[in-house]
Amino acid sequence: MTDTGRQRTNRNVNGIIDLMMVLLLPLLMAYSLIGETFHEAAGTAMLVLFIVHLILHRRWWKAVPKGRYSAYRTFITVMDLILLILMLAQPLSGIAISHHLYVFLRLTGVAAAARDVHLVLGYWSYVLMSVHLGLHVDAAVRAVRRGREIRPAAKRTLRIVILLISAYGVYAFVHRGLPGYMFMRTMFAYFDFGEPLAYFIADYLAVMVLFAAAGYYTGKLLKTKKENRTK
Repeated sequence: MTDTGRQRTNRNVNGIIDLMMVLLLPLLMAYSLIGETFHEAAGTAMLVLFIVHLILHRRWWKAVPKGRYSAYRTFITVMDLILLILMLAQPLSGIAISHHLYVFLRLTGVAAAARDVHLVLGYWSYVLMSVHLGLHVDAAVRAVRRGREIRPAAKRTLRIVILLISAYGVYAFVHRGLPGYMFMRTMFAYFDFGEPLAYFIADYLAVMVLFAAAGYYTGKLLKTKKENRTK
């Protein structure tokens, strides 16, 4: 296989992995609604996908200590380092409180602390993964577009749709109590078992769009400042 073919294959594999992770994220947040066994299996799948994602981006990680750092590069590197820690600590804390797949480990001595850690890190991971998605959405769009131009009218429509979803995402973020979970004001996740799962997933997808948009426009702002300094 040529280098170009290998790069194309890596991009395709990476795109599939990223899509699977995006689909798994809101399901993982619905752990009591989807069942603990499925939640543990999905969490294990997420960890495997994340490790593969890291391997596919190993060149980026090798370049971290090298070169000069602009505000944009500093921001994205700090975000990725924090996310790396969270995405490794999250499944480890989950394994410690496992009631199904990992009960053979019998980590009863740390279960109480691990439960609190797992709850807090779960919501922070969700928000920061969404920001990470927004920071890298340009690359994903370029890969899908493959040189084709998007019409101005389509761009405006897309912006309006994202704005409307993000506005609802603010409501969902507060309504679902995410600030309380993230800042440890609420240490027990509440679920309405009479609510259709689709409503829960829709709210969390809106929250994902909200923070992905925040990440996207923060990246755009930092890139613009870099370009202005260069000029």
